[in-house]
Amino acid sequence: MTKAKIELTNVSVSYFLKKSGNSQKALEKGSVGAQILVGKRYLEVAALKNVSLTINEGERVGLVGINGSGKTTLLKLCAGALSVQSGKLEIVGNVSPQFSLGSGIKSTLSGRQNARLKCLYMGVPQSRILDYVEEVKRLSGLGGYFELPIQSYSAGMKSRFVMSLLPLVRGEILIMDEWINATDTAVDSIQQRLISKAKILLLASHSRAVLETWVERLIWLDRGELRAVGPVSEVYDAYHEYMLANKAAAKK
Repeated sequence: MTKAKIELTNVSVSYFLKKSGNSQKALEKGSVGAQILVGKRYLEVAALKNVSLTINEGERVGLVGINGSGKTTLLKLCAGALSVQSGKLEIVGNVSPQFSLGSGIKSTLSGRQNARLKCLYMGVPQSRILDYVEEVKRLSGLGGYFELPIQSYSAGMKSRFVMSLLPLVRGEILIMDEWINATDTAVDSIQQRLISKAKILLLASHSRAVLETWVERLIWLDRGELRAVGPVSEVYDAYHEYMLANKAAAKK
């Protein structure tokens, strides 16, 4: 039986924006964001640059980095939402991205209708859809609002609805863009069970506590490049010192 694996070899991904105004000002280096390159007609935002990385079955791996460091781009690549522009990406196993749960929600449809559509999108067998939808309703705690359009929900209610979709997550490779801080212990329990069943976990988080609890290896991305890879405590300490140094420099 083939083992699950994620392997990146010299992978690079850039986003391109049409030049406008004084593009030279875009070269000013800030404390966040990927490197910006100026071409003849376009600005190139280098989200990932020559990243090589292997994650094997059984590994629990975390991602850290400042905003714009390339974390989300890497997660989307591994989830199949983005294509490699140069280099090679190999994924063995079924991928289940948690961060896609909130995408595709139709505000004019009810919670129930959206839950059914999500079931179909996530590949839930027809015979199990009703059970899954009722589980979503129970976890959401929305009561009668579950039958009303999403556009009638408050921000908190929408968040609860999205969290309640966790039972639909299925796959060998679990990709999470930040741990969901659930107010419902049932939702938190489902999240923990998903991790325990996954063959590979790739989790981006700013929380040291979350990372130390759920991953053994940490990847630090800085402006699209691998800055460090190693044990959580070692890499996070270096990352934390870097952040403190940046804050101190910004105050001068």
